Amino acid sequence: MGFNPQSDMANVAVIGGGAAGLLAGIGAARAGAQTVVYERMPEPGRKIAIAGGGRCNFSNTLSQGEFVRRFGDKNASKLGHALRAFSSDDLIALLARQGVEGQVEHGFRLFTKSGRGSDVARALARELEAAGGLLVCEARISAVKRAPAGFVLEGQFEGHEEQRQARMVVICTGGLSYPATGSTGDGYAWARVLGHTLTPLRAALVGLATNEEWPRELPGLAWPDAEVALRAPAEKRRQGAALQKERGEILFTHFGISGPAILDLSNVFVASGLALAQLDVDFFPEVPAEELDRQLLARLKQFPNRMLANALEGFRQVPARLLERWQKALGPPGSVPLRHFSKGARFKLRGLMKLTTLTITGTRGVEHGEVTAGGVAWEEIDPATLESRLCAGLYFAGEMLDVAGRCGGFNLQAAFSTGFLAGRSAGRRAK
Repeated sequence: MGFNPQSDMANVAVIGGGAAGLLAGIGAARAGAQTVVYERMPEPGRKIAIAGGGRCNFSNTLSQGEFVRRFGDKNASKLGHALRAFSSDDLIALLARQGVEGQVEHGFRLFTKSGRGSDVARALARELEAAGGLLVCEARISAVKRAPAGFVLEGQFEGHEEQRQARMVVICTGGLSYPATGSTGDGYAWARVLGHTLTPLRAALVGLATNEEWPRELPGLAWPDAEVALRAPAEKRRQGAALQKERGEILFTHFGISGPAILDLSNVFVASGLALAQLDVDFFPEVPAEELDRQLLARLKQFPNRMLANALEGFRQVPARLLERWQKALGPPGSVPLRHFSKGARFKLRGLMKLTTLTITGTRGVEHGEVTAGGVAWEEIDPATLESRLCAGLYFAGEMLDVAGRCGGFNLQAAFSTGFLAGRSAGRRAK
């Protein structure tokens, strides 16, 4: 007879069928353990499917050392054992075995060649089945309790209130972001009940709110290549040094500003603990100010009878709405035909293009972050196995851990790697 999770004690129960949970199930099953993965949604991997705008930036091609160095979190070094247990090469091979190819974009980022993140989720579910693991969806677990022989899981399984038993448990329930995908943070409460300390939970890779109104008047306007610098307020700043600089796409929104470059800066803002910060935006980082001024002067002389926004139409591919914003920001000097446009107004315009300053007042809510920062304190986890130091047989992976990285496939690879290590460790211990 086969393994029946309703009546039989599982060697390993994995709670959560996302990136970390599916790999935990694969790792445990490959170790020879009777493994069941419980997922609360009708199908696994919903957050994987929507990652990267639905195209899924599932990893990157950086070496392990460079991956850790560029990860962007003080706890990134804790990932070393997990990355060795399941590397990006291992992930690429697994997906290829299931017919999913990747392609490199933006230098080192790996996206699905098909453009469908759902392909990755389905491939991992097939690999779990091939390894001998069992996937149970629509399992809404409400409590995880210690028992003499291991753990008892209480909740609703396929529509019925039941208890399930397991010798080892891996909690991979995700963070607080994107709750519609099934990631509602239940695992944090279970970790507390089982004796663990949580570091503060907060949004990561999240849009930033601005004090200024004008960004909210340009919702959906994207600029493909800006350099953005995050600075402490002037009264707290040391010698004008930036807390962090990033270069990439920015996006104006109904709440302020977002886009890949801003999402990376958001982690630094959140970690700083500042209530307010200054954001400096250079729209033309590749063009020296003097060269930009020369180009502006040539364009303005070309159309002396036009207003500024009309004269600059098509200038370096600046969107019309942004040109209108700059014209408005100049005040009265910007509302005259260009034959009357002063040198001082031109210098001010150049300044807006090279240094627009915004006041950051906070982030969007944690539910809007791509990942959740904070989690189970590392002092209470063995990084070599991801087993709890306080509760034998309990393991954590993915966003349950206190580590949150930048854009570029870092967080998904961390979830895959920590999930596999936790599952393999649990499987080996169970055997």
